[in-house]
Amino acid sequence: MSDRPDTDDAPKTPLPLSILGLVAACSIAVWAGVHYMTNDASLFYGLLAGLSFGATFAFGQQIKNRFVPPKQRKTDWRVQAPGAAELSPAKLAAQAARKISVEFDEQEIRTMVRGAKREGIAWSDVGDVTIRISDGPLPQPEWIIAGQVEGAVKGVLVPNDAEGLDQLQDAMKQKLPGFDDDKTYETVIAAMSAMEGSFHLWRRQPA
Repeated sequence: MSDRPDTDDAPKTPLPLSILGLVAACSIAVWAGVHYMTNDASLFYGLLAGLSFGATFAFGQQIKNRFVPPKQRKTDWRVQAPGAAELSPAKLAAQAARKISVEFDEQEIRTMVRGAKREGIAWSDVGDVTIRISDGPLPQPEWIIAGQVEGAVKGVLVPNDAEGLDQLQDAMKQKLPGFDDDKTYETVIAAMSAMEGSFHLWRRQPA
């Protein structure tokens, strides 16, 4: 595959400018905040204070990242799903109760729920891989790995947060001819920024 862009090579704001920006933004934020309090909650000073506090945070993050680099994603092929912090306790409990994991061996891919097999498909039967992102308040990416088996569509539906998905993605690069190419990678990246829709990744070519 061709080399992929390295985020570490992206241009960075010089540290002295970041520090100068932080001091300036913080000073303006304090000045505007004081005037906001003493001018009967003036809308102008309120907006100025809000924007300045935002700029203070941004400059602070730039400086922090110089000394404590942000953690890298475990894999570029991971589609980011809503985090647990966005779910209510009731939804978290329901999610845990039906938590799906994915396993595979040399013959088969299978999804599991609390140790019991839910769905399965043989590697030799896999004919299509698609990422589907449902339309809803918390879009959940799902990997659809399917194929025609005895005239019917068969496959597995793997949530993006399923345990074992990272390992399965690596295995698909080895098991599915043509899966590990730039077009597949670019389609996954497009899916990362989407809120809904289907993104076709791979189809088995006729022998």
